[in-house]
Order: sequence, then structure tokens, then C-alpha cells
Amino acid sequence: MRTIFRTLATVVTVLAFGCLLVAANQQAQFPQGEIIEKVTAISNAEQSYALFLPPGYTPEKKWPILYAFDPLGRGSVPVQLFQDAAKEFGFILVGSNNSRNGIELNAIVETLWSDTHQRFAIDERRVYTSGFSGGARVASAVALNSRGTVAGVIAASGGPRPNFNTLAVNQFTFFGTAGTEDFNFPEMQQLKRKMDEAGVTNRLAIFAGGHEWPPAEICGEAISWMEVQAMKSGTRAKDDELIDKLLIAKSRTARDFEISKQPYEAYLEYESLVAEFKGLRDVNTFAAEAERLRQSKEVRAAIKSEKAEEEDQARLSEKLQTLIAKLQDESTYTETIAELKYDLSDLTKKSEGSKSIADRRVARRVSQSLLVQIYEEAFALKQKKNYALIPAKFELAALIRPKDPRVFYELAAAYARIGSKGRATTALGQAIERGFSDLARIEQNEDFATLRNDADFKRLVASLKKS
Repeated sequence: MRTIFRTLATVVTVLAFGCLLVAANQQAQFPQGEIIEKVTAISNAEQSYALFLPPGYTPEKKWPILYAFDPLGRGSVPVQLFQDAAKEFGFILVGSNNSRNGIELNAIVETLWSDTHQRFAIDERRVYTSGFSGGARVASAVALNSRGTVAGVIAASGGPRPNFNTLAVNQFTFFGTAGTEDFNFPEMQQLKRKMDEAGVTNRLAIFAGGHEWPPAEICGEAISWMEVQAMKSGTRAKDDELIDKLLIAKSRTARDFEISKQPYEAYLEYESLVAEFKGLRDVNTFAAEAERLRQSKEVRAAIKSEKAEEEDQARLSEKLQTLIAKLQDESTYTETIAELKYDLSDLTKKSEGSKSIADRRVARRVSQSLLVQIYEEAFALKQKKNYALIPAKFELAALIRPKDPRVFYELAAAYARIGSKGRATTALGQAIERGFSDLARIEQNEDFATLRNDADFKRLVASLKKS
């Protein structure tokens, strides 16, 4: 992810005003109000994006646009999530099918920007970027280097690194999201605190979940929040009816949290409501509610617990990373692997059944973080064709997720790739025992080519065909 951020540091003027707006007779005809999963770029047939044009779109009017980046190049995923809000607020949605973690992105972003500016009537004052995880790094980097062209960033589970000294106050607004069990939850909290200190207009929305795109309702909230910011800055016409509608809805949400005995969530909602609507409406009543809750025993305890979870996660992650690094020392390997197995087994138990919600959250965040790291390292080794080191990565992943069939499938493929037939079929059998059933994926995976005539491999494939 750091590589992605550095790679995009050179994307400057080409992302600013260098693209041409094209006359109406050059506009391609696309359906409105529905998702088009693949629009091929005019200048490069190998690049494409998912597209959503709002109902009533016409090239005679300029429209706000949201560029979305998924770490796996699944352009239609964010477009689907933002679709309802785009219908309501009249946004063009574009999701790159090429941008993904671990590759050179300059040309991809430039082509995406250029192609959409040639085809569509875009309001240059209301250009936004969004992304999840590594895609959030991309979205943030594009905004940082756009020299004011990007008005706002909607970043899920990632964003500018906490040391973002190059970000001028309100160069763009920032709406972050994180799941309660997301391993990047502490980073997003720390990023918010840093932005608050720097005076950057920002919002952090938390939802029940892990390291993932937020649900559609949070995506809708992000768009409406950007609309309010646009009205405050004057880049969008002020709409009093819309302001009142959003304010009523958010105040109702805050009261509902209080009624359901969730004072910390109510406090956060009141606090964000005050920041969002200050200058547009009288928010003194809501500010008083936020302060009342902030002084309550329950909210003070929740804030303290949240910081303790951050510290516990950092401490546990550091311990496990140290043990993993020590595996390279052959003289202490036996002791180290034994300690690591014990700690990972304890991590699994806590993540699955700890009575403490805080302990369970921390365990799941750490487990998820290690797994993502392992997959990224394995991908990097595969890119370098350093196949011999990949099985060890997935052996470690199997210790972290001993019940996950996908991990054992990847372990089987890794062993098959280096010609270790016995270990490959054993791992594949373990994957199937744990519920792996994608026969087509096995048959189409060239990593298993050396096993096609192996008796054990044939038996496993036959058992899947029967089931």
C-alpha cells in the first residue's frame, strides 16, 4: 500500500486541468440509472471501468463525479454500493476495473480521468475519489496530488498515512469509514485525530464489520455529507429543504442511539452533526447534547476502552511480528514455532469465543491484519517468480485460520507449483474437508497441471464431482 501511495506521487497536472471536455456530438450513448460493468477506454482497449449515469443525465448540464478504486479491480463493487445515493443526488459513478494493489497505477489513473472527461459533462468543482484499503490509498494520493481538483475523498479502511504534512487545511474534505473489527480501525481513528488537530474538515463513520467496503447506507451518508460540504463551500447551490431533511434524519439517529442505550454512539452522532451543519443551522442544542454525553461515565469509559484496544492491538501485533521474524533463525526455530503456534491458537480462540467484546475485536483485527500481510507477501513473491518461498507463507496462514478452506486451497496450489505433490494433495484434501467445493477453480488452475495424473489428486476431484 505504501508503494501505491509513492507511485501516485507524480500524478499532478495531468490529473488537474489537462483533459478536454468534448462537445455533445462526441458523447457516447449510455443507459441511465443502471450499472454498466465495462466501459472500454477510448485510448486503451485493455483498460475499462464500471459506470453509472444518474437518471436524467444530459451533456448540457455538468454533473458531480465519484471515481472509485477497489484493491482487486472490482469496479462494479463500489458503483453498486454508491448507486442509490448517486440516483438521489445526481452523481456520475466510475469504478476502475484495472486499479488494484501491487501494480503501477499512474497510467491507469490518467487514462480513467482522461476518458471520462472526454465522454461526460463533469462539474470540475465537484470531483470526488473513493477507495477501499489499498484503493483508499489511491483515492487519497490522487486527491493529494491533484492540486485542488479533487473536492473530497471517501476512504474505507485507509487514506493518507498519518504523517500527511503535505495536506493543506481543507485542500479537500475527507470522509473515512472503518469496521469495528477492521485491523485498520486504529489507523483511521488516529488519522481522524490528526486531521482534527490540523483543522481538516473530516468525518469518520464506524459500522459493525471488518476490513471491507462500508454498507450502502454508509456510502449514502458519505455522499450526502459531501453535498452538505459543497453547500457550505458554495460549489453547490444551497438547498434548504435538503439541509432540513438531512438534519432531521441525523438528529433522529442520535436520539435512537440514546433510546437504545448506546450513549457513545449517540455522542459521536451528535458531535458529527454539529460539525456538519454548523454555519447552515443553529446547532447549539445538539452541541449541548454532545457535551452532556461526553461528560457521562459511560462515554468516558467507552473512549478509554477504545484507546486501550488500540494499545492492545499494537502490542499483540508487535509480539507476533517479532516471532514471525525469528523463524528465520534456524538455531531457535523449534522454540519459536512452538511459541508462535500457541499464541496463534490463543488468538483464534479469542476471536471466536471470547466473552470480552474488546478482546474478541482485538483478536479479529490482529488475525485479519496478519492474513492480509501474508497474502500480499505471497503475491509479491509470485510476481517475482520466487515460488519456493510461497508455501511457508500459507503454512503460517493456516495457523492463523485453521478452519478456512481458502487458505488450504492456496497452500495446495503453492505446493503444486513447486512440484511437491504429496503436500499439495494433502493440503487440497484439507481444503475440501473444510468446505472448499469450487471444482471449476481447481480444474482451471494451471498450478495443478503437474497433478492431473496423480491418483490422490484424481480421487479428490472425483469426490468433489460426486458431491
